[in-house]
Amino acid sequence: MKILQKLMLLVCLTILFSCSNNTDEELGLTGEGTLTAKIDGTAWSSLKATVSAVVTNGVLAVQGSTSNGEFIRINIANYNGIGTYKTGDNLSNTNSISYGTITPIATWMSTFNIGNGTIEVTEDTATTVTGTFTFTGLNANAGNSTKTVTEGKFSAPK
Repeated sequence: MKILQKLMLLVCLTILFSCSNNTDEELGLTGEGTLTAKIDGTAWSSLKATVSAVVTNGVLAVQGSTSNGEFIRINIANYNGIGTYKTGDNLSNTNSISYGTITPIATWMSTFNIGNGTIEVTEDTATTVTGTFTFTGLNANAGNSTKTVTEGKFSAPK
C-alpha cells in the first residue's frame, strides 16, 4: 500500500505542477529527498517533495520529478543493499534507469541490453537510501536518440 501511495503522490504532483518551473518552496511543498544530475551537461534537480525510495519484494525503486513533468526513475531488481549495480549490460538484467518528459511524452532508458548505466548505493538506513548514478539512455521511439546522464546523486526517504 505504501508503494501505491507514493506512486500516486508522484503522479498527482507531476500532473498538478506540470506547467511550471517552480521550486518546492515556491509551490509551498515540503520534502526531504534530493535527486540531482546533469542531463546532456545541463543541471537537473527534482522537487524534494517528489523524491522517494521503496524497497519491496527485493526491488529498490527510487524516483523524483520536476514541476514541469521531467522525471528520473531507478529500479534495482534483486536489491542487496550497499553496492554497485549495472544496467544495460545483458538481456537478463532487469535493473533500469530512465529519464523522461511529459512535454513531449518521451523516455530514455537503460535496461536489459539497452543503453548502459551504473548505480552505486552508498548508504541504506531504516529511513533513507543514498547513492550515485550515471547512464546513457536510449529512446527507440525518437529515432534511437540518446540522453547522457552524469553526476547523478540521490538521497531518498523510505
